[in-house]
Amino acid sequence: MNDSAQQFLPEMVSGIMSPVDLRVMRDAVHDALLMAHDAGDPLRTVGDIETLGRVVLKLYAAGLVDPAKLADAAGTMTGVGLIHSLR
Repeated sequence: MNDSAQQFLPEMVSGIMSPVDLRVMRDAVHDALLMAHDAGDPLRTVGDIETLGRVVLKLYAAGLVDPAKLADAAGTMTGVGLIHSLR
């Protein structure tokens, strides 16, 4: 966990997000969308992107604050969730 994220994590957990929290989550969503697009499996609907955002928020709240790891995990979880919803 980087120093700035660690410093602001207690505030975020209490329900108040700092600009740093929002920036990390925004960047993770952006990076996950780019990774999905580059892999040839872009998220196609607003609902898909909202799901990705919810996954990022939940993972961040659970303590995963490294932007690259957050994007990777959220992209994977969102993709698996969408696959399961198609069954």
